[in-house]
Amino acid sequence: MDFVYLLRVLMKRKWIIAACAIIAAGIAWYFTKDEPQQYRSISQVSTGFTTNDVINVKEDNNFFEADTKFNNAIVTFTSPTVMSLLSYSIVLHDLENPSQAFRLLTDEQKKSPVYQAVNLNEAKNVFSEKLNSMSVLTSYKPQEKKLLEFLKLYGYDYNSIASSLNVYRLERTDYIQIDYRSENPELSAFVVNNVFKAFVRYYRFIRNERSEESIDTLKSLLEKKSQDRAQKNQAIASTGLLNITDASKSSFDLISTLQQTLDDEQDKLTTNQIALTSVNNQLAALGAPVQTVDNSEVLDLKRQMNAANQAYLNSGSTDQNLLNQYNNLKAQYQNKIKSVGSNLGTSSSLDKSTLLQRKSDLEVNIDAEKIHIASLQGKINQLQGNVNTQATKSANAQSLSKDADLSDKEYLDLLEKYNDAVDQSNALVNNFHQILVGQPAIEPEPSKRFLIVGMAGMAAFVCTILIIVFVTYLDSSIKTPAIFSRVVSLKLLTMINFTSLKNKDLSQVVANTITTEDAVEKRRDNKFRESLRKLRYEIENSGKKIFLFTSTKKGQGKTTLIQALSYSFSLSKKKVLIIDTNFCNNDLTVQLNGTPVLEKIIADDVDDNMIAEIQNASVNAHAGMIYVIGCSGGDYTPSEILPAQHLLRHLHKLTTVYDFIFLEGPPLNDFSDSKELTSYVDGVVAIFSAKHIIKQIDKESIKFFKNLNGKFCGSVLNMVQLENLDDV
Repeated sequence: MDFVYLLRVLMKRKWIIAACAIIAAGIAWYFTKDEPQQYRSISQVSTGFTTNDVINVKEDNNFFEADTKFNNAIVTFTSPTVMSLLSYSIVLHDLENPSQAFRLLTDEQKKSPVYQAVNLNEAKNVFSEKLNSMSVLTSYKPQEKKLLEFLKLYGYDYNSIASSLNVYRLERTDYIQIDYRSENPELSAFVVNNVFKAFVRYYRFIRNERSEESIDTLKSLLEKKSQDRAQKNQAIASTGLLNITDASKSSFDLISTLQQTLDDEQDKLTTNQIALTSVNNQLAALGAPVQTVDNSEVLDLKRQMNAANQAYLNSGSTDQNLLNQYNNLKAQYQNKIKSVGSNLGTSSSLDKSTLLQRKSDLEVNIDAEKIHIASLQGKINQLQGNVNTQATKSANAQSLSKDADLSDKEYLDLLEKYNDAVDQSNALVNNFHQILVGQPAIEPEPSKRFLIVGMAGMAAFVCTILIIVFVTYLDSSIKTPAIFSRVVSLKLLTMINFTSLKNKDLSQVVANTITTEDAVEKRRDNKFRESLRKLRYEIENSGKKIFLFTSTKKGQGKTTLIQALSYSFSLSKKKVLIIDTNFCNNDLTVQLNGTPVLEKIIADDVDDNMIAEIQNASVNAHAGMIYVIGCSGGDYTPSEILPAQHLLRHLHKLTTVYDFIFLEGPPLNDFSDSKELTSYVDGVVAIFSAKHIIKQIDKESIKFFKNLNGKFCGSVLNMVQLENLDDV
């Protein structure tokens, strides 16, 4: 419903909206008539950030860092330093080649203080020096500030160049595109080509500077790690512990060999001792039979004894259980030898001289073997002592060796980083290549004048609509029946549209006896009459005769509406008595030329004579059908000014003479008169103007209407705009 109203508001103001759009478009057309033609040149640069079709020093290619690298490169392209180097190149071109200059200053510009304050030869030298040293002009120095203003005069300053230069990445490619638009095609081509050269110079400079700092730091750390590594290796060498592990292993091997030899010698000694005992026994008892002995058990015990000895030596001569096992097997072996020797028999074939010779040989062998065994035992004891000492030294050697290995690893890692940094410092800048050289454009870019004009008109069109909508939204008046029904929530008898009564007779408007040439005005008058007829119908069919017309605030159109309604009743041959009870504003009395007698009429008993007197006191306002009883008016209420037996008490008796009696009451928000007058009438009609806003005080008065216990007949929405009458 509100949306329909909004559309009607916009349609009502359609010419304003259209005019604003046309004016905005005209202004844009005027200001763009001298717009210079623009020539565009483009250049493309391959970065190598996302491709690996060139030989790279490092194999990895991190695509997640590509966006950051592209952004860094684009920011560097448009940095003040690169833009300044570019501007120096352009201005030097114009100053050194006046006949081929991209831009020529006008005579007025050459007469300006900025141009006059600059010596061109000195300016060339300064610009060349800044370009070669890759430094920028600063506004803190007066001379350089003049040169900055000189660049601005030519349009070669940072803001002028950056506003027309566009550097961006071509989506999903490895390329950066450079666009520049200017009024000179040669200038556009010069800019896109030389900005790449300036970028490469500056990028190489900052990359080399950072790389040198990083390489110097890594080199310093590398030298420190190298010294630390040499110190730890020297510490190991100075302790003489470089071959501790090998020495320990050799000692264990030698002990094992000596122990094996010792066991063999002990076996020989035992065998010879047994043999000597046997010889002695043979000498003592010649002729005894010789017994055969099984040596398999002796050999088995010997193998077990040797295995136990080897296991003990392999453990580092520290396992006591293995030593005890070896000693037990050794004792069993010796006991077994003795038992075998005791069972040996004598040979009858041997004579005494042979036995004596054998005895002598055995005794010599036994003595030699004892000496050899003692020597072996001493060497073994000495080697075992050395092994224990070397075990302690080996622990220290292992600790120093671990520190040295860790130092070697740190040194090698740092060396790899150093080599990578050196390689990258030489390779990164070389990845940028200009694959598309900018060329002067043959034709200018399509003019955007029509687009600008259209956008200006559209912007004005939309802004005007938004302003109208905003103002309409802020308008809280009850301008339509839908808003009235939602805000006021009272029964609506009818709507009376607004019509101009200036220089018009209201009775003629109601009787349709006035002629007008304006079709819209005529339509308003016709609608006004139809609305009055609807209200007249509601009043006639209410079954009531005496009505009070009041409102919540002044200016709602009560006086005019009562007169118009009375004229409408007179057309249907109904006699109406109008009593002006609006003491605070007696417009009815004034406009209808009524006699101000209401405050003076005393009606003790209304009979035919009294009615005749009242008729005589009233004024015939229109064709003997409308009569008026006026009031003097003043700052008082009916109960204060009217006599005890006043006319209002006997209004029902007057209905025998008049078909309807209309009373006008003051506004409820400001006066209490209407509340007093409700007791003398049959019905109350509330008048609301569509131009007014319902406030909190109005809501209190509306609540009074709702509590009239059947006397409230309804409300009239007055002064409604003609286009809003259909918004029901």
